[in-house]
Amino acid sequence: MLKEKWAIVTGASSGIGLATAKLFSQNGAKLILIARDESRLKALKEELESETHIFSVDVSRYDEIKECFLKIRKITKNIDILVNNAGILKSSMFIMTNQSSIEELFRINTFSQMYMAQFASKMMIKKKRGSIINISSIMGVSGSSAHAAYSASKAAIVGFTKSLAKELAPIRVNAVAPGVVMTPLIDSLTLDEKEELVKKIPLKRLASPKEIAMSIMFLASEMSSYVTASVLEVDGGLCSI
Repeated sequence: MLKEKWAIVTGASSGIGLATAKLFSQNGAKLILIARDESRLKALKEELESETHIFSVDVSRYDEIKECFLKIRKITKNIDILVNNAGILKSSMFIMTNQSSIEELFRINTFSQMYMAQFASKMMIKKKRGSIINISSIMGVSGSSAHAAYSASKAAIVGFTKSLAKELAPIRVNAVAPGVVMTPLIDSLTLDEKEELVKKIPLKRLASPKEIAMSIMFLASEMSSYVTASVLEVDGGLCSI
């Protein structure tokens, strides 16, 4: 399905990014995997059968992204897919949220996606094709108490995605808005808190990272060739409540 396609995946060392890298590899993509944890990236590379290149990068830093793309251009002149997945979650009542937390959320969840898309799209424009998938969150669509700053950083991705899709066409730009997914991001939740969340989800369970990865692959592949400027809510029905 993605045979011979070059795909960049950020936040590839765990969770949704890890599942996406594995699924893309199984479907023939050539991979450029980016994360801060180099040891995890090396271990993942050993698992994958497809051509894979890894880069330890702090995507919240523009200079590191720029340097990374200089190296990427030496590997390939073509980028077909960008999955902007790297992100963090912080929970606190907004009146208690400090400045550094707000700025960190936006640097990693918002600005990094803008920087990555800017560099990747310059490579896509020459061939007038490509697919950019930005990972937002259902909290960026519907909001969530005690997650105002996080929700704002993810809501910004919705507006960014829709605007960039209009600007870059025929390059396609879409977003995935996951609900609650079984990743390290929710490790801080207690068992009781997770059970309360499940009660609110019509499908009565949390999502697996692979389920989100399959949605990402749909948007990356030709199966969604006429889909752009869309936000795909993959939340088990949570946003409908």
